[in-house]
Amino acid sequence: MTQLAHNFKPRLHPMGPKIIFSYGMTKCGSTLAFELARTALELAGFPQPIMPKEAIGVNKHINFARHLTEKQVTCLEDCAYDLGHPIVIKTHTRPDPPVIDLINRGKAIIHASYRDPREMILSMLDHGRKSRLARHNAFSEIASIDDAIFNLHGQVDSFTQWLYRPNCLPIYYHDLAFRMPLMTQRILENIMIDLPMNKVKNHVLNRRFIQFNKGVKNRYQNEMDPMDQKRIRDEFPNLFKLLIRDRMFLPQDGRPILPEGTLLAKTRGDTGCALP
Repeated sequence: MTQLAHNFKPRLHPMGPKIIFSYGMTKCGSTLAFELARTALELAGFPQPIMPKEAIGVNKHINFARHLTEKQVTCLEDCAYDLGHPIVIKTHTRPDPPVIDLINRGKAIIHASYRDPREMILSMLDHGRKSRLARHNAFSEIASIDDAIFNLHGQVDSFTQWLYRPNCLPIYYHDLAFRMPLMTQRILENIMIDLPMNKVKNHVLNRRFIQFNKGVKNRYQNEMDPMDQKRIRDEFPNLFKLLIRDRMFLPQDGRPILPEGTLLAKTRGDTGCALP
């Protein structure tokens, strides 16, 4: 069993030693959601030490995981057990089979961030332009709306894999960015932390790196051709209907957000174009 070095007085958390997977599609406020959860736990007296490389690979600043093997998940579960309270792990990838097993055994919960695809595409195009100018790789291949749609298909397919699992809190970017008190409170309730919402929110906004970009409401209305707006909506009909228009009616009792096999896009995406 992996032993973590720590010098804090142990406290009891009502969830016990669970893993909290903080998943996010790109450009969806996933860093903000992760920091709200991590900070809330820390402020409540539940430290979030960096997990060992045997659990999530090499990470210097935050607990960020890519694909996880069975051995890594076992190590991660042992680390949480040693801590005795929840640990938050950020990720951009779909849940691997060992992660799904961990969730099904009741040893993990999830929150999953997403956004209006039209807004995501504009943000991806911004990032692509900056990367090409700076000769960076991230998003440099995103030079057109078609490029972004192709990438988005893979990401949407990965996103649905989290929504098929129990105990998943969906976090819509628009609500997180512009109704932050509401979503902060929902995150606190999801991780069973009883702290003043403003204390957590203000700490994150003032002391954490949250990668907040333009933060403009409904950019697509002024920056995207109406025909492009329509074809994006037509490409992801159930994402708009189920996760955006009807998001206030999503399950909140731990049931999976979507029945297994539900597609948010016209067709299942090429997962090879999702983030590694």
